Amino acid sequence: MNFKLKAFLVVMGIPFLMAPVSWAKEPEQTAIPIKVQVVQNREFTGQLQEVGKIIPVDSTALTFSASDKLKSKYFKDGAYVKKGDLIAELDNTQAKGELDKAETQYAIDQSKLTRMLALVKKQPDSISKQDIENQKLQTNLARVDVEQKKADMQNYQLIAPFDGRLTSFNYSIGSRLDSSDVVVSIIKADPIEVNYSIGQKELGEAKMNQKVTVQVDAYKDKTFTGYVDYIAPQVDNQSGRIEVHASIKNTDKLLVPGMFANVTQYSSEKVTYPIVSQNAVVVNGDQRYVWLYTGNGVKQQTVTLGENTNDGYVVIKQGIQANDKVVVAGQQNLKPGSLVKVQGFVKYQNSDKNNSGSTASSTSKESADTAPQTPVASSTPESKGDAKATSSTAPANDKSNSVEQTKPTGTETTPQTKQSAKAQPPKVSAVSNKVITEVSTQPTKNNSVNKTDAKVVKISQKTAQPAKAKKDVNNEAA
Repeated sequence: MNFKLKAFLVVMGIPFLMAPVSWAKEPEQTAIPIKVQVVQNREFTGQLQEVGKIIPVDSTALTFSASDKLKSKYFKDGAYVKKGDLIAELDNTQAKGELDKAETQYAIDQSKLTRMLALVKKQPDSISKQDIENQKLQTNLARVDVEQKKADMQNYQLIAPFDGRLTSFNYSIGSRLDSSDVVVSIIKADPIEVNYSIGQKELGEAKMNQKVTVQVDAYKDKTFTGYVDYIAPQVDNQSGRIEVHASIKNTDKLLVPGMFANVTQYSSEKVTYPIVSQNAVVVNGDQRYVWLYTGNGVKQQTVTLGENTNDGYVVIKQGIQANDKVVVAGQQNLKPGSLVKVQGFVKYQNSDKNNSGSTASSTSKESADTAPQTPVASSTPESKGDAKATSSTAPANDKSNSVEQTKPTGTETTPQTKQSAKAQPPKVSAVSNKVITEVSTQPTKNNSVNKTDAKVVKISQKTAQPAKAKKDVNNEAA
């Protein structure tokens, strides 16, 4: 009978003997420390960004209106000229002779008319009225001939039609030119225009006199400012886009026709986008994503990026919204289902700084340099009211991160009687399936929790009964 009882007790004690071994082998997942930033919105001035080309406001090819040899050039290639300046001149010897002849004839006719009028004044019947009228007509014809010859003389001159810069001359002195030969071209350099096109969806945002900024590769650190002065009244049949021109001051003559330019057109409408720290965005090939702290863990969220704000943040056009909690530190170690520990909330810096005419607008008041750390841990179900407290980030013997269980001498009390009844309990996270939930553990008569700086407290149900059962079995066996 004793043998059967001993065997029964041995068999019944095996699970209790094995239980501590199995518990010891249970792997513990380490919480990943992270920092979180609450997403805010920022208001921006609407922008249309396109690639354009610098074009002159005025440009023309200059030709003579007469045919002869090129006599003189008064400017060098690429020179700046003023309106009315004489640029070049043909040989006008023959034309000048014709003018001299006409002026002589006009002087003769004018003198004859003067004498006839003087004579008629003294002797009214000396000259008929018909003769006087004929002489007046003759004199008038001579005057017109002189004016015509003078006009012909201008055909031998090349005059600047407006202020601008000359290109290179196509002919040398002595070359015989026809009236169709282009001698040189002139380009108006200030103001200058940028020509670009916009899509049909953007036509509603484009207005006359809107501000435009231009950057060219030749002067990457310089921005040129202008204003829209032309929007095409129709859509281009081939490209399906709308042509736009903007006039730009070019006092320094830095912009040259033919340059390609990056154009930004600012609309009068305001748009609002969420912004996040550039460090929060993770790049994986063509994918861009952030980690969101949901209060129940973290999840990966794909985003569509906008422009950088030039103050450490980037615009998110799609994927997140204001008040979402984005992980800004520690995300490189995260993966779906990771156990995390929030070390604090990061405040937006320079949130009132404008970007390209934007006005910062915060839609979330939740931000701090260092907020209380949010505990995150995993827990096991309770078993028969016995509990064992351990920290996921500190050794079990660390008094600052564990529940004190020292029994005072001389009294028969619970293990936690050292704690004052007035001590405030810390916040303990009960986590189920890595779900982060802040709860408050109230001190009881038989069990009070130390006020420590522990960030993670795991509640696992382990009892001392298996060891006790083992002892009883050994006694019976003896």
